[in-house]
Amino acid sequence: MSAEQISKAQPATETRFETIPTREEVLVVFKRLLNGAEFLEGRTRADEKGLYLWEVKVKKEGGEDEYSYMRKGRYPEGEAKRTAIHVTYCDTDGMPTGGESVALFENGEWEIL
Repeated sequence: MSAEQISKAQPATETRFETIPTREEVLVVFKRLLNGAEFLEGRTRADEKGLYLWEVKVKKEGGEDEYSYMRKGRYPEGEAKRTAIHVTYCDTDGMPTGGESVALFENGEWEIL
């Protein structure tokens, strides 16, 4: 059987090693997004692969910003289609007033949006 016949008979399965950011790498992105502002840590969760959830809050005039890192996957706290950091803007009563994605992790690299 030729190589061409083998490849037609058995479709290639692509296995890709998924890079998972470390806590230290996520911290660097948080610090960059927060421009050095002090923050309070919220929930952190990890599994056998490492950190999958980390929330931090930044007090500001008129409320606070809540930044949330979540690794791609399904967890008890929620599901993420991509590894990313999102921010939720809250007023002085803690009510969300908006939010957006601020950083994406793809192909082993962070992209600040």
